[in-house]
Amino acid sequence: MKYITPILLCLLVTSCNKTDSSEDKSLEITPEKVETDLLNQIGQDYLIDDQHSYLGFKIKYFGYSPVRGRFNSFDGTVFYDTSNHASLCTTIFIDINSINTGNERRDNDLKREGTWFDATNHPYATFSSKRVVPKAEGGFELIAELTIKDSTKIIQFDFSEPTGISRDWAMNEQIDFEGKAIISRQDFGVYGGDFWSSVMENGLTQLSDEVELELNIHCRRPDYQARYDDMDSTDVRKTILGAIKLNGFEAALPIINEAFKKEELSSGGMSTIGYVLNEWKRYEDAVALFELKKKLVDENATVYTQLGITHLLAGNDSLAKSFFKNSYALDSINSRAILYSRLMESMSH
Repeated sequence: MKYITPILLCLLVTSCNKTDSSEDKSLEITPEKVETDLLNQIGQDYLIDDQHSYLGFKIKYFGYSPVRGRFNSFDGTVFYDTSNHASLCTTIFIDINSINTGNERRDNDLKREGTWFDATNHPYATFSSKRVVPKAEGGFELIAELTIKDSTKIIQFDFSEPTGISRDWAMNEQIDFEGKAIISRQDFGVYGGDFWSSVMENGLTQLSDEVELELNIHCRRPDYQARYDDMDSTDVRKTILGAIKLNGFEAALPIINEAFKKEELSSGGMSTIGYVLNEWKRYEDAVALFELKKKLVDENATVYTQLGITHLLAGNDSLAKSFFKNSYALDSINSRAILYSRLMESMSH
C-alpha cells in the first residue's frame, strides 16, 4: 500500500488551491481557511473510534426500496476546538473491504475486481476535510474531498451541533459528530454495468445514482494528566514519572528497563509516560522515552508518530517532519501522521 502515500500527500496539501470547474464556486477553498487554529492544537488531536462510530450509506433499489450499508473498519484523526467549529480538520481512511450491506453475496459483488468499488485495486477511500462554514442556527457545513477509486470530488456535509465534551471510564474526553451528504455514485466510478443504470417502465432506474451518506463519529482524546492523577502510588508508571520529574530520564532508566524486563511495563504504559511528560512540557525526556520504546518494543508507525508530535511540541520542526514521514512510510493509511504532515505544510506557508 506504500504507493498510496505520495499520491495522498499531494492530494492533501495541494488540493486546497484547486476546485473542479464543474463544482459550485461557493465551495472553492482558499489556503488561508484550511488549517484554522490548528497551531494551537498540536498534541490535542482526537482519534475516531471505529468501534463506536458509523460510516453508512443508503441507496434506492428498483426505484423505491432503500438498501443500507456501512463500512466497519476505518482510521481517522480529528483536530477540533470545541469553541470554534471552523477549527475542525480531519482525515479518514475507509477500508472498502469492510463493506457490510447485510448480504455477503452482495458485499462480495460490490468489492469484486474491475467493477463497483474494485477493492482489489482500490482498497481504501479517503475523506479529507477542507473548510467549515458555521450555520447561524447551530451546526456547520463541512466542505471535504472524497476519493473513491481514481475519482476525487468536492462534497458538502450538513452537520448538526456536536455534543459537548464528556468523559468515559478511562479518562478519555469524548465528543460526537453527526452529518449527512448526497453524492452521485457514478461521479466516483461506482458502476456495476449498464443494467443497473437502465430505466424501468415507471421511469426510474434499476439502482439510483443518488447515494445518501451518513456519518456518526465518536471521537476520543486521552487526558493524560487526569490519568496520572488517578494512578495508584504503587503504579510503576507513576514511580517512573516521579523519578524523571526529580532527577531526569537517565535516573529513571534502570527502573524502566527492570520493569519492562519483568513485564510490569507495557508498550501502552510507555506511551502513557511519554504523553504525560509532554503534558509537563518535558519534551527532551519524552523524546528519550519514545526512543527507548522504539528499541525495546518495535520500530513501528505509532512510535514514529509519537516522536513526531513530541518534536513538533518542542519546536523541532525538521525532526518532526522526518518522523512523520517515517511513520506513513511504514503505514500509508496512518491518518494521524498524515494529518500532522498536513498541519506542518500549513505552518510552512
